[in-house]
Amino acid sequence: MKEGTHKQSMIKYLHRGQIDNEHWNRVIASSGFETVYAQSWYLDSCAENWGAFILQDYEFVMPVAFRLKFGFKYIYQPRFCQQLGVYSENLVDGKVLRLFLDALNEKFKFGDYAFNEGNLLGEQQGFEVTDNTNYTLQMSSPYEELTQAYTSNCKRNVRKAHHSDLEFSEDISIRELVLLKKQYDHIKQPDEHYRLLINMFSEMQEAGNVKAYGVKQGSDLHAGAIFAFGNKRVHYLLSVSTEEGKKNSGMFYVIDKVLQLNSGKGLYLDFEGSNISSVARFFSGFGAQPQYYQRIRFNNAIGKFIQKVRSVRPD
Repeated sequence: MKEGTHKQSMIKYLHRGQIDNEHWNRVIASSGFETVYAQSWYLDSCAENWGAFILQDYEFVMPVAFRLKFGFKYIYQPRFCQQLGVYSENLVDGKVLRLFLDALNEKFKFGDYAFNEGNLLGEQQGFEVTDNTNYTLQMSSPYEELTQAYTSNCKRNVRKAHHSDLEFSEDISIRELVLLKKQYDHIKQPDEHYRLLINMFSEMQEAGNVKAYGVKQGSDLHAGAIFAFGNKRVHYLLSVSTEEGKKNSGMFYVIDKVLQLNSGKGLYLDFEGSNISSVARFFSGFGAQPQYYQRIRFNNAIGKFIQKVRSVRPD
């Protein structure tokens, strides 16, 4: 793109109903930093409302989820939607990012928003920018080579799990897994939260975009996880272990089998975090490497309200 075409006026905002799904999803899939979070079917399930900023004819696109508060539209990061940002099959440079930030600042009064790993912002005037850590694992190599990158602790736990009486299953009910999560969640949520998760992930599973794997003792589920599949990434969305599952290293078994099932396919396993050191150690134990993404916060609602009052104040 020539520098002369970098004009904010060329960015248009489209409501959800105006977005061409096929064109949109093709742009997301062709991006070097494709994530399933930005696919239209995923956002439809996760976000209450969403629209998008689009530069030229879908050359660069940026989804935004929004709500209404105190008469202002504000953006937020939906649950199970770690990163969004600007997507394109072309390079997303600093000038393009600033154009989208300006458009965001003009359209919405306040909010927070996480950009993807290809959208490193640096410092940006008018925005609070924070750094976050994600862990990803390239699964292109054969399974036997992938396991060589396991730490000694990870290898020990995988062996322990395989020698237990746990059995791996690719046929796990979303409802069963989410209800187990409800039972063992560290931070308890309202019942409605878990009902929404069951509906959301079940819908995705029926469409073939989400799979649930787990390990059982007989008919009892003791550890499991939900994964969303994109063109280039497998996203680790939600997991749970019972006390027995923890004792027998059940989640080590689940991740090890996911790597075995998807090795050699050119996919990344995206662990979705974490800034928490103990969780990061678990992910890095499988050979996952840290990746960095940035999140912004901004609030210009008060300033714009004052401007509005002044504009209508009589002389």
